[in-house]
Amino acid sequence: MKIKVFIKQRNKDVENIIFRLVDGRKIDLHHKSEILVSVSEFDNKTGKMILSKSRIKDANLIRLTDLQKKIDKRYNFIADWYIEQKSDTLTSAMLEQAIDKHLHPEKYIIEEETEPDTLLAYVSYFLRNADNRKVRGTNRKVTLGTKKAYYNLQKHLIEFAKYQKKKDYRFNEVDDTFYSNFVDYLTNKEYVQKSKRNKQINKVSKYALNTIGKQVKTLKLILASSDKININTSKFSVFKEEVNNVYLNEDELEAIRLLDLSNNQTLDKVRDWFLLSSWTGARYSDIDKINKQNIKDGLLKIRQQKTSIEVYIPIHPVVESIFKKYEYDIPKVISNQKFNDYIKDLCQLAGINTLESITRTIGGKEVTETMPKYEFVSVHTCRRSFCTNMYKKGFDTLMIRSISGHKTEKSFLSYIKISAKEHAERMMHQWKLMYK
Repeated sequence: MKIKVFIKQRNKDVENIIFRLVDGRKIDLHHKSEILVSVSEFDNKTGKMILSKSRIKDANLIRLTDLQKKIDKRYNFIADWYIEQKSDTLTSAMLEQAIDKHLHPEKYIIEEETEPDTLLAYVSYFLRNADNRKVRGTNRKVTLGTKKAYYNLQKHLIEFAKYQKKKDYRFNEVDDTFYSNFVDYLTNKEYVQKSKRNKQINKVSKYALNTIGKQVKTLKLILASSDKININTSKFSVFKEEVNNVYLNEDELEAIRLLDLSNNQTLDKVRDWFLLSSWTGARYSDIDKINKQNIKDGLLKIRQQKTSIEVYIPIHPVVESIFKKYEYDIPKVISNQKFNDYIKDLCQLAGINTLESITRTIGGKEVTETMPKYEFVSVHTCRRSFCTNMYKKGFDTLMIRSISGHKTEKSFLSYIKISAKEHAERMMHQWKLMYK
């Protein structure tokens, strides 16, 4: 991430300070601020006010110093805002709105509204108040990822209404027939995947069963958020199928660790984030919380962002070496989408390219994809690798769960990705120890 501070030199005595934030190919944001400076008092090369005492009279030094403080404050706000978003889909308009909301919060105070009595209107109302909503059973605000799920459902519902040539749905229309038609629509809907790993592919795809299930789950959550909406959603099945996703074994993790990435700082950091998560079981969203203050008696203490569960994690030697490398100040993580692209490149460099097959339901049909293993690796592979490798080591599931923070045995077991052959080999090994 780089932020440039500059003015446009157009033969004027006074110009607005402009901020440009660039991060890779996808992020290029501009903000023309209200901060006005004299062209003769601003250095466009350094992006700072000219504060040299030899060139400025004492009377102007205080004024210019105050201007520089304003510029620095805006710079820091933009940097902090961008890091918090962790998204590749940001626009300059979103940045402008965030700054305006920061400068003029009174404009964004919304008077209490009456709940709408139609579906699309209610979803819009729900989203307008999303920032004030709390995770059920806690006092924590919903995460950015959860809000994205809300907006994603809204997009699908609007497109579904257009498909049915309707402007909105009365609540008594949101019944079993509505549910069936909505699921059929999502199952048969085609979308164009324009790019993959920064390459144009323009591939026509359909939604996977689990993706459709997430839309139904979000719809049920929103409908259940109001006591005034009397809709029976008990028959709105949330589809979910077990997918044989990959994990990386200890040899593969070691191959990644041993890569020489001295000439690629980005991949070097991606490698360290990946190994931190793979050897702690921490979610990628919790990596930012790792610091020296959270370490005591050789254990890493983290309160998980998603579940609010407090976990204690023993520090593996690989984790210890990464801590020392950064002097316990782990770099801020990038967005999931960017991380997923980079980790595939990383695994390819490490030679993790055995052919793997994954079968799942897409567009209502069972589809099997066979590709090199690195193509299937993603941010979720980290925790999956930790849980599976520790299980293979013989640690009991209760112990591993207490570290990974899985609430239920069922959710934990979905992370154990051992083949039938590996289970048989593990039992054979135990037999040898028992009956030798």
